[in-house]
Amino acid sequence: RLPSDAMAAFAAPSAASFAPVSSAAPPAARPQLPARSCKSPSAVPVTAVVAAAGLVVVRQHRGRGRISGRRSSAGVSSRRVAMTLVAEAPAAATEAGLSFEEDHDGLRRIQYNKDGWSRWTWQGVEGTGPFDCHYVAAGPVTGPPIVLVHGFGASAYHWRYQIPALVEQGYRVYAICLIGFGWSPRVQMRYTGELWAAQLNAFLQDVVGGPAVLVGNSIGAFVSLIAASSKPEFARALVLLNAAGRFEGGRSGAQQVDDSVAAAAEQAEPGPMQWALQQVARTFAAWAFFTTKLRIGSILEWVYENKAQVDEQLIESIRSPADHPDALDTFGEVIRAGSRTEVTVFDALDRLPTSTPLLLLWGSKDPWMRVERASAIRAECAQRKLSCDYVPIDAGHCPQDDAPALVNGELLSWLRAKGFASDVEVSK
Repeated sequence: RLPSDAMAAFAAPSAASFAPVSSAAPPAARPQLPARSCKSPSAVPVTAVVAAAGLVVVRQHRGRGRISGRRSSAGVSSRRVAMTLVAEAPAAATEAGLSFEEDHDGLRRIQYNKDGWSRWTWQGVEGTGPFDCHYVAAGPVTGPPIVLVHGFGASAYHWRYQIPALVEQGYRVYAICLIGFGWSPRVQMRYTGELWAAQLNAFLQDVVGGPAVLVGNSIGAFVSLIAASSKPEFARALVLLNAAGRFEGGRSGAQQVDDSVAAAAEQAEPGPMQWALQQVARTFAAWAFFTTKLRIGSILEWVYENKAQVDEQLIESIRSPADHPDALDTFGEVIRAGSRTEVTVFDALDRLPTSTPLLLLWGSKDPWMRVERASAIRAECAQRKLSCDYVPIDAGHCPQDDAPALVNGELLSWLRAKGFASDVEVSK
């Protein structure tokens, strides 16, 4: 079975360590964005702005909520949209190929770049590397560092709305692509939560150069928690958005369910039986991979409360990595990460220093990671005397992209309240 935190492309709910618990929660009010106007828009291709030097902000103008366009021979919409240059960020915030745009509601976000942004070499664990991994970096280099960690099936681009909002407030922002996802390499290896946590801690040491506030969604929240519990010196604070992970020991009601065929193939002695089991497991993975790849848009709409947020750029950011020649074999390994991960959410919380503050930003309409999971984390934090604030969000599984204005406001307010505000001035 597939992990239920599979945020977009790989989305069969409930599995190994991520089985949901039923619940209902009162929604929080969604803020209304102010209407904005533009003067003298000029129609230019999106790619022309991406290619421009520096960090540029553009506005997209849509008629009745849609952009007119034509279908290309590849089946992808080839569109020209009206844009207006809005602002230019300071030189310190410039990242090669990184541009900002404004969506139809006037909210800033990263402009999608099919080639990605920055690279760093991770040596891996136990001699498995080196790996050419991907990340995004933006904001003044002297600003307080914040590292954003995506969920299952997503990439650094899934933080498209948070990066500009944090940069505007003077933060140095990083968004990593976990190995096996996004623009990071597809590798057929034994994936676990501990492996991704080791990658995150190496990134903090090699690229960030020290501790940071860790912000994660879904499995990225669980990975951030494991990383912080294993090397607390690298985590100033934790912000968890609809955290996935193993909830065991009778405290949450979630149960561990292994993929019996894949587990048997892994444990079998080398020979014909192991080969046969491996072929069965690979056949299942192939079926799951191709059927879900065809349903990316509908899956996203199922786990998003605001369906208008499911746009072509988001779908493309998930579908494009799945076109990689090694994507299928990688997928077959990645979907077993839940059953292979030994650390539970409660184990990680028990190892976390009491000096590390937590914030739970939880989409109350999430069909997978329901609010009972947030309640279980809060109860464990209270027992451990950990500082844990909780804010329900009127959104689904990915509140940072589903309700970005609300998430950005709550995140920035909490950072200021906890003393993590930046004193770096960013020119507008």
